[in-house]
Amino acid sequence: MQGLRPHQICPSRRHRCLSGIADGTAPGLPAHMEGVGMMSSDTRALVGTQPGDCCPACGKTTAHLLDWSFSGLGDSVFNYRADCHHCLACGLVYIRNIDDATLARYYVEECSYFEKAHFAVNDSANREKCAFYEGFLRRHGLRNTDMADVGCGRGGFVSWLEQGGWRGECWGVDVDVRSIPSQASGTAAFKTGEALALPFGDRSLGLLSYFHVLEHIRNLLGLLAEAARVLRPGGHILIEVPDAERYAEFPVGSAFWLSIREHVYHFTPRALAAALLAKGFQVVEVARQTLPTPEFVYPSLMILASKQANPVPAHLPAPGDVADFAVRSRQSLQEQARCIADLAKDSPLTVWGCSAELLSLLPLLSLDRIRLCDASPLKQSTHYQGRCIEDPAAVPVAGLLVVAPYLHRTAIKAAALKLGWPEDAIYLLQ
Repeated sequence: MQGLRPHQICPSRRHRCLSGIADGTAPGLPAHMEGVGMMSSDTRALVGTQPGDCCPACGKTTAHLLDWSFSGLGDSVFNYRADCHHCLACGLVYIRNIDDATLARYYVEECSYFEKAHFAVNDSANREKCAFYEGFLRRHGLRNTDMADVGCGRGGFVSWLEQGGWRGECWGVDVDVRSIPSQASGTAAFKTGEALALPFGDRSLGLLSYFHVLEHIRNLLGLLAEAARVLRPGGHILIEVPDAERYAEFPVGSAFWLSIREHVYHFTPRALAAALLAKGFQVVEVARQTLPTPEFVYPSLMILASKQANPVPAHLPAPGDVADFAVRSRQSLQEQARCIADLAKDSPLTVWGCSAELLSLLPLLSLDRIRLCDASPLKQSTHYQGRCIEDPAAVPVAGLLVVAPYLHRTAIKAAALKLGWPEDAIYLLQ
């Protein structure tokens, strides 16, 4: 079966794997993907070169790249087809047809960051990141200034600074009241607020940090203008986003990076530097490294910049081809869909785990012979296009089982085995 790599039990993993492609160079690449590397001029013509918007980062003309069908449970804001554009000048890939009001509904009505272990403050991986961030700031002489961490979540970084003896004010700001701590801790305090309307006066702070925030905010230049308003002259802004140019080096799973529905931007260093320059920031350092999360490591892009009256443009290399990676990600997703459709022809099929990757895959599938299940009571209380999300313990053990989430597949497979699913009936998305 094309796209099932391999059909027999994997030598390194005792399960079957449904795969697309991860990096475009792996052995066993589906035939329609062989030879795909950096996007050729012919490929660019196929995916779209009609002029579009001005680039939200550098202001140059963009072109339509591809349509990506997302979906969600119930009346999700992500039940739509994303119009993805790319900029040949700075390499930015972004979603054109979504706005911040729509995204705000997601964070209020659907988002569950506040309960995910991925964001646990005391997890060793997250503490390691806090130590790295603080060390980076100290290396640039940034210590003990009044600062705010925008999009602070559970407040891990400002609490880390406070516990380390940071003597300036440490504010955490987040739009999600369920995440932020209800009480101050020493010099660390928390406010509810939005990145586009910070709860601080003009020229009141010396440092603003944004860890994994800018990829979630459609009004990029509006966010940076608000940062410039709040910062004192010479103040600093520290931004971290996923490094889109290095997605292929960190293949968590087929189409993983493009399937994160709330990520509306996929940044290159040149794109982020151009946006900063447009709002009066001069790049101090571009740092690219690998950092941990509780489940995996990821490519980190960090830029430190300072607010200047006459900022000087940064000299950065030509951008990598993020657009090509996006095209290959869609092709790998289509390959997964074909594999699942082939399985469903001959046997009843159950899919376990309503993950982000599954919610990009479902629009490509016919659900006539497919059941959906998830262990989350919250997800069981909703539906997918009228189809109920079942409790895995209540689903008949019959036919084949596909485990959808990349990050928790080992635990889900173990749970499935305990429920009586035969090992040779379990497939994992790869």
